[in-house]
Amino acid sequence: MKRIVILGIMGLMATGLCATAADLKSQVTKAVQQVGDKANYSWATSAKESDGRAGPLGVVEGQAEKGGVTGLNFSVSGIPVQVFMKGDKGTAKVFEGWQTFDEVAATGGSAEAVIRYLRAYKAPVAECTSLVGSAKELKEADGAVTGELQETAVKELLMAGARRREGQEPPKTADAKGSVKFWIKDGALTKFEVTIQGKVTSGERENVVNRTTTVEIKNVGATKMDVPADAKAKMT
Repeated sequence: MKRIVILGIMGLMATGLCATAADLKSQVTKAVQQVGDKANYSWATSAKESDGRAGPLGVVEGQAEKGGVTGLNFSVSGIPVQVFMKGDKGTAKVFEGWQTFDEVAATGGSAEAVIRYLRAYKAPVAECTSLVGSAKELKEADGAVTGELQETAVKELLMAGARRREGQEPPKTADAKGSVKFWIKDGALTKFEVTIQGKVTSGERENVVNRTTTVEIKNVGATKMDVPADAKAKMT
């Protein structure tokens, strides 16, 4: 009899835990949607390696219009870069004049790497939608909703922007693991943080990654974006 009672209690506890995880996933999904339903929003993205080094693009300032243009501002080796994207079309301005992504990539070097990054870029609402779907066993901790990421999702993040040289096999990943945190206020997403670890091997080169990326959402519904006519012409 006691065993039946204990098993019953354990079953109720397990059901409660599952319901809590499901509720948290629903809560985060709604918080992301609340941002996405607005006409526009802004954000600031910063990346930091485990040794304290900042990401190569510094702080990336972004803006997005619902169903419209996404704008980014960042710097490469101290040189400011301005970007506008819509769908699979994009244009960037370095120093003077707007160029298509293809025109920028054709210059080679670091420009090619930046364009790979931009082609794989997701604005926060789209990125969080993907992250929520890939998060496991969500729980509340330190004022945030946290969870581990599925290995396939971490591998995708590790591979973002990875270069495949002609004649080489595609880059490979190993030891992939990661986690995500979401902060919510008044029912809306205000910040999220993604930590990924792993190795990316391309040819004979192995790159060890241990990076935390933080995105802060701001000016939801109050963001103003001015896309110059020259930039619009390059996105057609």
